[in-house]
Amino acid sequence: MSFTQGDDVIEECLDYRSEESREEILGKIETLISDLMAGVAETGLAAIRLSNRRAAESIRFDREKLHLTTRDAADTKPNIIGFPGPTILNSWRFAVLMRTLDIISESLTSGKVVTKRDIYYRETWLFRNQAIVDRIVDDIGRTLNVPRAALGIVAAQKGLACGTFCMHKKDGTLMAVEGEIQLIPPFEEIKSVDVMDIDFVLVIEKEAIFRSLCSSKFYNRADIGRSILVTGKGYPDLSTRQFISNIAACHPNTPLFGAVDSDPYGIDILCTYKFGSRAMAHENSHLTALKMEWVGVNVLEYEDGWTKLSVGDRKKALKMLSLPWMETETAMAMRLELQRMLFLGKKAEMNVVGTEAYSVITYLTQAIKIRLDALITH
Repeated sequence: MSFTQGDDVIEECLDYRSEESREEILGKIETLISDLMAGVAETGLAAIRLSNRRAAESIRFDREKLHLTTRDAADTKPNIIGFPGPTILNSWRFAVLMRTLDIISESLTSGKVVTKRDIYYRETWLFRNQAIVDRIVDDIGRTLNVPRAALGIVAAQKGLACGTFCMHKKDGTLMAVEGEIQLIPPFEEIKSVDVMDIDFVLVIEKEAIFRSLCSSKFYNRADIGRSILVTGKGYPDLSTRQFISNIAACHPNTPLFGAVDSDPYGIDILCTYKFGSRAMAHENSHLTALKMEWVGVNVLEYEDGWTKLSVGDRKKALKMLSLPWMETETAMAMRLELQRMLFLGKKAEMNVVGTEAYSVITYLTQAIKIRLDALITH
């Protein structure tokens, strides 16, 4: 099977970025600061209203497009960060916000992209930990109603890909991948992606299994065909999610499979690829791959390798079953798997199929072949 498309079509698929220029985004930041100064003059209080990304009332499930998204900022209660405040914590939050806005403005003005890790290491004494930077940058993006990448801020590279594909970068360079393992670059650096003569894409939860499959050349097999192998090393970063989402959008006839542990966290990782995440609900329209199919491992398949569900596992499974997308047909297999785990009180990891590379290869080959044959018959 061959699913190639011209660069003009692929670039259209890639066109999810903010339509606003750097100057317009800088103007929005200046408006925030102007409003802050006006508040100081009027009340003596310096305050900025941030959209509350994580508040339950700010997130909804789009039942037509089947992914999490956000309500209009006007419909949700804002998170007001001000100075002076009643506690030292309030003052610290304000300092974190203002320093982050300063770095974003610097990045936009210079045209240089910085990573969230870079921001943290500039002022470790202020930000305290990486999660603080991650949260405030995404909150600012939501408040300004632009993707995080439009702020000139990217995450450090994490995801890996292996197989046969080409990425044309905006700086004019060509990244041709033919069998070697490649870090997935920030997607805002990519002009177009060519996926040539590929029969399917397989996303693997665990890096160790991914590397084992790559070393065994699982991406090029006579019995199931050529593929692209991808891992997000557990929960995927944005670049990995964008990479998978774009392949799904630009190559709708290419099957997309996910191999994860049969535990609540493995199923949640699969759901992150399919339906999106709460944290990035405002960007999920270009971060999801609804057609991804789960290919295992199934808790019923390897009774000898069962381990007991912990209390935390049970809470996670019950919480996931209450999520709106679990009611949809496309989530039926995952819903049933979570219910089986709770009924049995057991879970199973990918390693249960065997510690040797050929065991995993045999399992995944059979599972993928069944699904590819089903697609042909339909």
